[in-house]
Amino acid sequence: MKPNKIKQAEQRTVKRSEINFASYNPRTISDEARKKLKKNLQTVGLLGGVVWNMRSGNLVSGHQKVSIMDAVNRYDAETGANDYEFRVEVVDFDDKTEKEQNLFMNNRAVQGTYDDDMLRELLQGIDYTNAGFDDTDMQLLGLGDFGDYDMGDMFGDDGEDATDGGDADAPGEPTESKDWSKGDVVGEREDLAIHDEMTKESGENHKLDRSADFYQDSEANQIARHNEVQKIKDRIASQNDVNKDGGMLSYVVISFKTPSEKVRFMEDYGFDPMAKYINGEEFVNKLEFGDDEN
Repeated sequence: MKPNKIKQAEQRTVKRSEINFASYNPRTISDEARKKLKKNLQTVGLLGGVVWNMRSGNLVSGHQKVSIMDAVNRYDAETGANDYEFRVEVVDFDDKTEKEQNLFMNNRAVQGTYDDDMLRELLQGIDYTNAGFDDTDMQLLGLGDFGDYDMGDMFGDDGEDATDGGDADAPGEPTESKDWSKGDVVGEREDLAIHDEMTKESGENHKLDRSADFYQDSEANQIARHNEVQKIKDRIASQNDVNKDGGMLSYVVISFKTPSEKVRFMEDYGFDPMAKYINGEEFVNKLEFGDDEN
């Protein structure tokens, strides 16, 4: 067995009180991303990625993970109360190298990108939320709850439901129209049953009994199931409000045959080649005025 020509950092168990956050660390994290990271740490544990420079005592990488572990363990950095231990990768860097690696280890320009076709196939066999993806990511990949359906099938031209679904927050209560046969509700189509099936994987009520065929179910459970369909329709309608900031109609997806084509496009217009999203107004300004204009 030949020795590895790439050296590896030593792993060591250290006390939290031995570790400092790098005061210059420029990385930030959104509340939503922090929630996802915390959930993953609590579910599968710390899987590495925490690098500690023993010369300075600073973290080189892993600030957000350690911050979350501090909160979970109720560690007080000022008093040292609730000190705890965990494994880190230990390096011995001078100040310049430490700062360079702090940036390098989080630099998207030196990280890989996804093969979208392989990613779509992989995501269909797992819980995408456990992989850090959200509904918007799935929509962009064509895998969202409604990715295979025309929004016009779900709403009328004015965005209203084809039936009176009653109070969506009160499943089981009588509604003005409870005769939800295929013909009365959606003409010759079975869209209502399709939408009911789709709510199983949505963020709405998962406690409903859906074991019976929708149109053969009891009246009370039909009402409850219909109200869940109405909830998800309302949510999608809200997302597609053209006047609402961040609505689903406020973006367009541009795809490329190869990652290199995407990188070339982003670089040509002065964007980060690894970015997933760009600001439309900024892009338009670049088209109209060139890179020198904001």
